[in-house]
Amino acid sequence: MEWNWQLIVENCTGCGICRDVCEQRAIKMSRKMAYPEPIEGKCNGCFDCVRECPFEAISVLQIAAKVEV
Repeated sequence: MEWNWQLIVENCTGCGICRDVCEQRAIKMSRKMAYPEPIEGKCNGCFDCVRECPFEAISVLQIAAKVEV
């Protein structure tokens, strides 16, 4: 199962809480970055970042499986 981590930029303050709580290390952010960024393929859909973000700036969605025809 794959997950897609998306930032809602207009709500984000760049505080870094999301990165700090992510045990999968699926979010990167450095002091030089204004906003956090997802690391593709790392998110496991635990929603810790969503729960802990006080600004409701993160959305995590399951990626639909590809069906071959």
